[in-house]
Parts: sequence; structure tokens; C-alpha cells
Amino acid sequence: MVKAMKRKLKRMTSNIQNFLFIALVTFSAQALSDVIIYPTTGLNLSATPGFSSDSSLIFKPSADQTSAVQYRLTTFRVNDRDVDKSKFKIKTLYSSEFKPLDRYQLVLSGKENENPVNANFKFEPTWFDIPGVYSGIISSDTNTSDIPIKITVNPITTLSIDPDNFKITTSTTNIPKIREIDVIFGSNSPRWDLYVSAENLIKNTGDRINKDRIFVRIKNDSISGSWLALNQPTKLISGYATPPTKIATLEFFVNANKLEKTGDYLGKIKFLVKNY
Repeated sequence: MVKAMKRKLKRMTSNIQNFLFIALVTFSAQALSDVIIYPTTGLNLSATPGFSSDSSLIFKPSADQTSAVQYRLTTFRVNDRDVDKSKFKIKTLYSSEFKPLDRYQLVLSGKENENPVNANFKFEPTWFDIPGVYSGIISSDTNTSDIPIKITVNPITTLSIDPDNFKITTSTTNIPKIREIDVIFGSNSPRWDLYVSAENLIKNTGDRINKDRIFVRIKNDSISGSWLALNQPTKLISGYATPPTKIATLEFFVNANKLEKTGDYLGKIKFLVKNY
């Protein structure tokens, strides 16, 4: 009876040893390839529409890394929405130009003999890329470590008028003397409103024209062609993300008062933008 129990215990021990051996072999087969990437924190970029944003990583293979390694962008999202992966590009020792990371690109040939390889990355946001934090993962076709990326797209709004300084001659509503200016505007905000207001016009003698007599309207506006007083911020235009372009021609008119003295009155027309 004792001998039988010893034989049974021996078989159980043998089975446990076999199980442990199999488990260790399996773990070894799934171990990551020995490629060290610097910086180890991945890529962190700041980007603005109209400008190129770039950074680089160093790939340091071990002597055992003798096979080629390719990388691609596996995820790329902002605000829980997928982003076109081809916007993010890479240039390595083995490419003559930047190539999109929506597909695998060669980074290591397997013949580096432990020599480090530098890879340059570039992201060129357009005016239609909304502000926010774009996050993603760069993965290889082997078992090398994944590379996290974070790109912060900054909000940007530009506005200019042509001409940037102008004179308005006072007149009456019957025969208004109109001054036209073009508004060139760009924003990467998903939505925006453009407001216009005015200051009182003041002469060097202290005489003034109240701002409630300064009016504006959009030229050839078929929806609302009426004059709008600029004594308070007045919303003129609403829109969506757009590159810098002429969005309107504005017409200004100052209502005359016969009691006012002739001369030059100075003041400012203010443009305000509300982004969403």
C-alpha cells in the first residue's frame, strides 16, 4: 500500500514538472523582442494649423534583433472619434520622404548590429482638425513594445480686414455714403460667431459722435440687408471651421447730425469672435 502511494506521488510530481516546463516555454515564446525606444514615454507633440509639427524617436536594437521590424499607427482618436491615420507620417533611414503611418513602414532592417536608428515623425494639422488631444498607439509587426503618442492641436482664430484703416464720411439714411471693407477670417473651431461693435468717435476738441449712430450691414445679404447699430456687440456671421478666406464684405455708414462740427473724428471698430 505504501509503495503504491509513493509511485502515485512520483507520477503527480512528474506531471507538475511537465506542466511547469510547458508554461515556461510558452512564456519565453511570447517575450518581447529586444528593441529599446527612446524616449521611453513615446511621442508628445503640439500642433497648430498652418504649421508642421515634428519629433523623433531612437530605436536601439539588441544584437539578437536580426529580423526586419515595421511600424504603423493602429489607433488614432480625438473626442472618441477616429482620425485619419495617414495624417501622421514617418521618415526613417530606409525612406527618402515622409510616409503615412496608416500602413506598415520599415524602421529596422535587422542588420543594424546594435546601432541605433533615428526615426522622424510629422503631423500637419489642417484648419478642419478640431482643437483637442489626439491620442494613438504605434505598433510593430513583431513583439516589440507599443509606442504611445499624444498630439495637442491648439485652437487658432485669425481675422484681418482690408483696408485695416479707413475713413467714413457722415451722411444721411436717404443717401448714405458707404465705406466697404473685406473681412478675412479663419478658425479651426467646430463653430464660431463673429460680432462687431464700435466706440464713440471723438474729435481732438472733445466733440464726439455717439456709437449708436454708426451702422453696419453685410453687402448683398439677401436675408437681412437692414442697417444694424453698433452701440453694442452685434452678431453678423456664424460659421464652421474654415481656413483663412474672405467671408464677407461689410458696409459701414455714419448717420449725420446737422449740429455736429466738421472735422476728423477718431474711434475703433471692434471684432469679437465666440468659439464653440
